[in-house]
Amino acid sequence: MIKKITTVFLVLLSLQSYAQQNPHYTQYMYNMNVINPAYAGARADLSIGLLARKQWVGVEGAPETQTFSANARTLNGVGLGLSVVHDKLGLAEATNFNADISYTIVTSTYSRLALGFKGGLSTYSDNLSRGVTPDNDVNPDLKGTYPNLGLGAFYYDKRFYAGVSIPQLFKTPIFVLDNEYTSGISKKLNYFATFGYVFDLTEKVKFKPSTLIKISTGLPLSVDINANMLYDKKIEFGISYRYNDSVHGMVALLFNESIRLGYAYDYTLTNLGNYNSGTHEIMLLFDIGFKKRGRWLNDSSCYF
Repeated sequence: MIKKITTVFLVLLSLQSYAQQNPHYTQYMYNMNVINPAYAGARADLSIGLLARKQWVGVEGAPETQTFSANARTLNGVGLGLSVVHDKLGLAEATNFNADISYTIVTSTYSRLALGFKGGLSTYSDNLSRGVTPDNDVNPDLKGTYPNLGLGAFYYDKRFYAGVSIPQLFKTPIFVLDNEYTSGISKKLNYFATFGYVFDLTEKVKFKPSTLIKISTGLPLSVDINANMLYDKKIEFGISYRYNDSVHGMVALLFNESIRLGYAYDYTLTNLGNYNSGTHEIMLLFDIGFKKRGRWLNDSSCYF
C-alpha cells in the first residue's frame, strides 16, 4: 500500500513539470535524430541506435525511457529516419512513433545545412485508476492516440555542428487529470539547441566539447555542458554538468569505428539526490556504410 501511495504521489507531483518535457538523454550527441529530424542521414548510410535509461534508481515510479531509432541517407540529399520512444512515469506510460525526413544543402566543400520535419503518433495510457492516493481519491484513466509534428535545422562541417529543433508542436493530454483538453498547437513547447566542436590535441587524442540547451515554456532553463575525450578512435570518455540538476560521467567503446557501446551515470545534485542512487543510461549504436562513403560531407573527421 505504501508503495502504491508513493507511486501516485510521485506522478501527481511530477505532472506540471514532466508533462511539458521530452525525456532527457545524457548521451544526446549520439541520439540527436530523436529530438532533431534534420539530423537524419548525417552520420552514415544507415545508423541504428538503441537506448535504455532508468532515472532516479530507488525511487518508486521514477521515469524510465527506452528508445529505438534508425536513420539513413538516400540519393540527392534526402535523409529518412524512424524513432520509437517509450516513456514511463509511475502508473503513466507514453509511446511516441515518429518518422523523419530531411534535405541536405551543400553550402561549401566541407559544410552542409540540413532542414528536417518530424511526423507521427503518440499513444498515452495514464492508468491512474490503479493507484491509491492519501485521501483515497479515484482518478479516471485517460488513454488515446494523438498526432505529432516537429521541425529542425542542422548545420555541420569538418569540426563544428549546430542544431535547433522543436520536436513536438502539437499539444497532447499526457498525464492530464481532467477532460479539459483541446487539440492544436501547444503553448508549452520544448525548444532545443545543440552545439559541438572537435579539437585535435594529439594525433590520437581528440577533445569534443558540446552543449545541449533546452527551453521549456514555464520551466527553468536546462543546459548540459559536456567534455568528452576520444582516444585512438577506440574509446571515448567524459564528464558533463546539467545546470542546477546533476553531474554525469560517461564512457564508450568503439569497434571498427562503426559500433558504439556507451554507458552514462547521472548523479543528482538537488534534494532528490538524497532519495535515489543515480540514473543509468546505456546505448548501442551501429553505423553502416553501404557505399563506403559514410557521410554526405566529403570528410569523416566530425565524430558526432
